[in-house]
Amino acid sequence: MAAALSACGGGGGGGAPATGDVSSAPLATGVSTAAAPAPVAAAAAAPAANGLSPMPSKVLGCYYTAWDTGSYKITDVPTDFNVIYLFQCKPSGSAVNGSWNNVGDGTFTFEFFNDVTRAQVQAVRARGQKVILTVGGAGAGYAWDNRSKSTNFVASFKAIADQLGGVDGIDFNNYEAGIVTAANYDAVSAEMVWIAQQLKAAYGANFAVTSPPAPNDTLSQSLMKAMKDAGVLTYAAPQFYDWSGFNAVGYIANGIDTWSKLLGEDSVAVGMSANYGNGPSMSDCNREWSSVKAAHPGIRGMFCWSAQTNLQGNNAWGSAMKAALG
Repeated sequence: MAAALSACGGGGGGGAPATGDVSSAPLATGVSTAAAPAPVAAAAAAPAANGLSPMPSKVLGCYYTAWDTGSYKITDVPTDFNVIYLFQCKPSGSAVNGSWNNVGDGTFTFEFFNDVTRAQVQAVRARGQKVILTVGGAGAGYAWDNRSKSTNFVASFKAIADQLGGVDGIDFNNYEAGIVTAANYDAVSAEMVWIAQQLKAAYGANFAVTSPPAPNDTLSQSLMKAMKDAGVLTYAAPQFYDWSGFNAVGYIANGIDTWSKLLGEDSVAVGMSANYGNGPSMSDCNREWSSVKAAHPGIRGMFCWSAQTNLQGNNAWGSAMKAALG
C-alpha cells in the first residue's frame, strides 16, 4: 500500500486496507470519541472573517499537486471544479529515511510559493473556486498529540495562508500510514478538533474543514465521527483509488452507504480518479456515482486525483462529472 500511496501522493490513509479486507468496515470498537472537546462557542459565532463565503452545497473538487506545475498552472484548473485542494504542506524538519512522518515540533511548511503564487491562488478564488490547503499526504503524516505541537501548527498554517493571500479551508491528510493508533487516538482526535476550532475562530464559521480518509480504516472512521460530533467537520471524502479492488461493481456505492450512515449524506463526498491509472475508470466512476446519487441524493459531491491527470485527459472527467453532479 505504501508504494501505491507514493505514486499519487494522496490520501489520509488511502488505498487498500493493510489487511486486504475489502469489506465495508464498521466504526472502530473500543475507541473512545468522548475525549473530543465540544466546539467552542467563539468558533460557531465567529463572523465570516476575510469575506469567506460558505462552501458549495454540491462539491466537485480536485487535488492540484504543487510540485507539478510545468504543464498546468493552478489557474488552468477548469471552472467545472468549484474546489481545489492545494497539495501539499508537510511537517517542518529533516526527513528520516526519506519520510517526514512525525518529524519536527508540529510546525508545517509549504515549499512551493514560487510554483503556486499568491497571485494565482487569489485569481482562482476570485473566479469562484475555493482553495483548500492540504496538510500531510504520503510520507508527510503527523500525529498532534499535545497542545504545544498543535499551537505550533496553527501558527504555521496561518503564516502559510497569509503568504498565499488567504485560503478557504484546511484538508486534514495527516493521519495516513498508521500514524494514528489506538494508543494515541484520544489525544490526536482531541488536538485535531482543537486545531479546527482555532482556525474557525480565526477565519470564521465558513472556513472549511475537510479530509480524505481511507474508506475502510476504522480509526479514520472514528476520527471523522469525532470531528463531526464536535461540529468542526465540513465533510469527509473517502478516497477510492490506489487499489484495484475499489473498481469492483458496487464497491464504492456500498462504501458510501457506510460513510453516509456514520456522518450523514451532506457530510460525505466521494474520492475517485480522473485519467489516473491506479483508480476507477471513467465508466466505473459514472456507474458508481449514479448508484451513490440514487441512494443518497443529499451526498455532498466528489473529488478526483488529480487536476494534472484530469487535464492530461482533456478534462473529460471534470466535464462529465460536472454534468452528473446534480
